[in-house]
Amino acid sequence: MLIEAIFEWNMKPEEVEAYKLAITYDEEFRKLYPDADATVTRQNTVPMRFDPRKSNLFRHCWKLRRETRGLLEGSEYTNYIRANLIIIKLNHGRVGPNAICGDKAWIRYKVWKRHFDRKQAEASAKAPAPSAATTDPKLIANIDRTKKFIFEKCDGAPTKEKMLELSKSGMFKFWLSSGKISPIYLALSPFLADDCAKLAEACSISLALTRESVTAEVKEYFDYEFKHEHV
Repeated sequence: MLIEAIFEWNMKPEEVEAYKLAITYDEEFRKLYPDADATVTRQNTVPMRFDPRKSNLFRHCWKLRRETRGLLEGSEYTNYIRANLIIIKLNHGRVGPNAICGDKAWIRYKVWKRHFDRKQAEASAKAPAPSAATTDPKLIANIDRTKKFIFEKCDGAPTKEKMLELSKSGMFKFWLSSGKISPIYLALSPFLADDCAKLAEACSISLALTRESVTAEVKEYFDYEFKHEHV
């Protein structure tokens, strides 16, 4: 059995986490692609005859775990993997373990999750989470990418202390200038309220214009996604 490999290969706790993601991916792939040829199936499933940690699937699950630390609860990973595979299949894309890593995978999941949450809210007659549905998708994608990037660089949920440390180190200025972090984050982040004017000047960002471009819907979405900064 697949779980027996944990003991057979003496996996460390963090390897077990990545391996369980690989098993989840394997299961979701087999459900969605039951007629895949042998080559594609081999590339997208957990190997049975050698150390699974040497497989391409495991390596990408390890990367996924690192990229999304603090962003996803354990139970959310199944939906994350399923959402990406479903969207790729619907769009007739090339399926492979690399599809669950990187910004494109994160944006695919966020789009799917907003749709899923809306359907769940309708079914339960509850108000859905903010979705900024009428706003420019590129703007919302920039907010989503920024959140993922910050969590990755902080090895999990960021704190005000971590963010101020990154600001003082000069890294935040570099990330803003290179487009890794959206100016909207700088303009709206409670964590950087004390440093935002200095950072904006250093990066030639107009805080006034940035804030003026933020609609009430975008502000609501931002506050929901970065609610950990309002505690």
